[in-house]
Amino acid sequence: MKQKLQKHAWDIAAVLLIAFLISLPALFKDLVPVAHDTIFHISRIEQLSRSIQDGNWLPAMDPYVNVGYGYASPLFYSDFFLLPAAFLHVAGVPLSVCFRILLIGAIFFSTVTMYHCAGTITKNRALTIFATMGYMFANYHITDIYVRNALGEIFAFTFLPMMLEGMYRILWNDEKKWGILAAGLAGLALSHNITFLMGVVLCVLFFLIQIRTMTKEKFFTLCKGVLCAFLLTAFFTLPMMEQMASQKFNLSNPQNLYAGSFNWWQFFTNQTIFGFSGNDLTPAKTMTVNVGWFLTFAPLLYIFLDHHKKEHPFVTVSCIIGYVTMLLPSKIIPWSSLTFLNFMQFPWRFNTIAVLCLSLPAAYGILCIATKKFWILFAEVCLCIEAVFHVLPAYFRNVVGFTSSTTWEDVKQGAVLDPWYGATYYFIEMAGADYLPVNSPNFHTMERAIRDADQNALNISFEQNGSVLSFTAEDESTDYFVLPLTYYKGYQVTKVDGDTTIQVETFETANGLVACKNDGSGQYICRYEDTPIRKASLITSFVTLLLLGAGAIYRHKKNTKEDPA
Repeated sequence: MKQKLQKHAWDIAAVLLIAFLISLPALFKDLVPVAHDTIFHISRIEQLSRSIQDGNWLPAMDPYVNVGYGYASPLFYSDFFLLPAAFLHVAGVPLSVCFRILLIGAIFFSTVTMYHCAGTITKNRALTIFATMGYMFANYHITDIYVRNALGEIFAFTFLPMMLEGMYRILWNDEKKWGILAAGLAGLALSHNITFLMGVVLCVLFFLIQIRTMTKEKFFTLCKGVLCAFLLTAFFTLPMMEQMASQKFNLSNPQNLYAGSFNWWQFFTNQTIFGFSGNDLTPAKTMTVNVGWFLTFAPLLYIFLDHHKKEHPFVTVSCIIGYVTMLLPSKIIPWSSLTFLNFMQFPWRFNTIAVLCLSLPAAYGILCIATKKFWILFAEVCLCIEAVFHVLPAYFRNVVGFTSSTTWEDVKQGAVLDPWYGATYYFIEMAGADYLPVNSPNFHTMERAIRDADQNALNISFEQNGSVLSFTAEDESTDYFVLPLTYYKGYQVTKVDGDTTIQVETFETANGLVACKNDGSGQYICRYEDTPIRKASLITSFVTLLLLGAGAIYRHKKNTKEDPA
């Protein structure tokens, strides 16, 4: 162990320094300023911790969100990587500290995975450091962390390099190891749905580019990696697809992609702006979501000055894909007509892939001119200084936000409201409310009550404990009861009649609420129950994890016996 540490001392130091520079505001400030998605993600931590206290580690529903009507965010946006923060919060750690720990952890592991990916591909420490710096210091990445607090995309930055390395190992290096590809794809699926879809498209592109060299061994290795990733994440992906197919959600509403496309000057802005997305804003109000100067210009040095491109075709392919995806957010693309890409919400999300793919050619490019150790070190110092330049605005930003003394009750009382978002936190804890059923009412102005078929409030009291709501009906004449719960497939109402329990017909109203047939007087209990698909997929993922663990232990013991030294 000591020998390994000594051998990789410079690598460890490089990783720690890169991660440290990007983490400065999160490390040393007892403040999480309210950014675009801050309240949404901190709400997810709070709701998950409450579910854990109720004994449910993988909830499908956040029952206390949306003024008690509930919101099935965990069914559509995986909470898996929030578990460490939620457990810490259950143990008494403040919400802001939990959130900062997640940020710092994601930054550190993103640095590690990119460093490992670049090192595997380049076999050169200087190239590896430059590629990692380009990836971690990219304007888009820093904006994700400190302007948007886009926790899902921040997690995704950890797994994109693993996916890239996995594809390289299989398709270009002829390795039969599929584990890192499986881990990368699985991690992406559990981090951020949109980034996962883009990652899958990137994998398909790599596959098609290398299809002429495809062998049976390569194909089956790819299939193993993809199948393993699917089985590991089935507990999340299959129930999500089931819900998406069961009803229509706000997510399916048309998006104005053109509004998020780039003016020419947005490709070259190079400072952290705490603004918004849009091509109709002034530079002072438009957040910076380009890849940054290093990733924009350094790959050109690779294209024009590197005379050994034939020796590393994967880097050339990555360079081409990187520049194409970097330019795709331009206004000259007819985004208003590309409705099939509405799921992306913003064209600038392509820069996630651009950052990944341009990091390696940027590293090769800079070494075309920094040929001596002094100039290599000088270039590394310059990149570090630029990184500090980009994170300092976040460090010195003093606005309303979460401190270690801020509780969720404080949030509900309006203690961390920001003028960007208006007068109430409730809408923001659901972000864009993408996962509410279409035609949902304004829950915040709608009195919570049991209603009749005409949506008139009835004089019926009810009790709610988590995702279980109960009430007692007497002689109401309505055909069915409308309950103060947002409808998702899985809600089921039963009626207690003496010692027997009768299942009552349960369905969705036209405005997205839970309704059940009036089956006469008695006690009615409505609860969210896992669908058969969710139960089966949970078992599938758990068994897959056990089998992989058992296989890893077996191989380790086998290797130890064969090589006792």
